[in-house]
Amino acid sequence: MNDLPFHLLIFAVTGAVIVIVSAMFSEATDAAALRVVPKRILYFFFGCAVVAGVMLLLEHTLASAT
Repeated sequence: MNDLPFHLLIFAVTGAVIVIVSAMFSEATDAAALRVVPKRILYFFFGCAVVAGVMLLLEHTLASAT
């Protein structure tokens, strides 16, 4: 866990690249793609945070340390 900030940075950069490239391929023009990138990045990272939260909640409630 000592390198958690580094791994979060790598995840953020990789996720941003994936979102930007997918926006460029899904929109007809670059201007339209650049307009939707902030919303797509927000949805992507919010979705990732929800999945991580659900995983932590399930781990906390279902995993027993007996």
